[in-house]
Amino acid sequence: MIQQKHLQLRLHSPAFLGDAHQSGVWRTPPIKALLREWWRVAAAPESNYEYRLLRETEGLLFGNAWLEKDADQNSRYCKSKVRMALEHWDEGKLRKHEPLGKIDHPEAERAGRKVEPLNYLGYGPIDRGQFKNGAALQAGETNTLDLAWPAEDANAITQTLQLIDWFGTLGGRSRNGWGSLSLGLDPLTADHAQLSAVLRELKQCLKMDWPHALGSDSNGPLVWESVNTFSDWQSAMRFLASTKIGFRTSLKFEGGGPHRKPQERHVLAYPVTNHAVQATDWGGNARLANQIRFKLFSVADNKLKARIYHTPHRSPLAIGNIDELDVWQCIHRWLDDPQSKLSRLGAKP
Repeated sequence: MIQQKHLQLRLHSPAFLGDAHQSGVWRTPPIKALLREWWRVAAAPESNYEYRLLRETEGLLFGNAWLEKDADQNSRYCKSKVRMALEHWDEGKLRKHEPLGKIDHPEAERAGRKVEPLNYLGYGPIDRGQFKNGAALQAGETNTLDLAWPAEDANAITQTLQLIDWFGTLGGRSRNGWGSLSLGLDPLTADHAQLSAVLRELKQCLKMDWPHALGSDSNGPLVWESVNTFSDWQSAMRFLASTKIGFRTSLKFEGGGPHRKPQERHVLAYPVTNHAVQATDWGGNARLANQIRFKLFSVADNKLKARIYHTPHRSPLAIGNIDELDVWQCIHRWLDDPQSKLSRLGAKP
């Protein structure tokens, strides 16, 4: 049997989705990638976080051309069992933004210790107020997504869609909050069963080198939300830019780059401007994606809030004697501090 769902998609911040010509346009491939990303988190507990089993199950559901034959020599190559269609493939119309007032950045010495927040969060797709690869999809744009999947996968797909509604973002620089997407499902609460099912204690998360769960600690889920609401996406993104600068620069570098070995800041994400690492594993092409991720979501009266969450995992690059647990706990304490203007999900007032 096949199950189907009709979903209303809404963007809360501009999305950098590119077609073959790098022009902004609604497309299904980024949505399929988002489904697979959060399906892995939803399905990981059932596979006991064994990535080989999870990868095999993913291939059989979303399609593959690499699985070996089964014991009876039957081919396991298959097309995706999850089907999707968008109502329209309209092009984006947002080609530039009005620069916001600059914010403090204590390490941006050449820029007078000031940076433009949207350029900071959108480095690459945005260059001095211009969207470099054509137009972006605008905040407030909507589309309709029709999904179909096998009935036996209903629980995992249903949970995947809920996780996307809470945490999902699309396109370039999406870890910084661009392409924040909502599906109109349940609001996020600390005791929601579909959140509890994907939480894993921070120490356990750091034993694996891929993002497989939402982290938690003795204070609850590693999820924070802005105390204040915002009237537009620009104000919310400005807040997130200041927040990112704040928690990143709370970890100080010893000396200037390039560095002979990684330092604590490098654990958060890499590369870091003016602070390259010369160690063998790092080199010029090494990459560590942000584990602390951002999203905008809507609340009453057409206001927005910012959400910050952590999908912890061990660094796949050699970090020497750096204590990753201690590094992340320092960042969590910064986010928990009332001066951050954030509130931990489920925290008592």
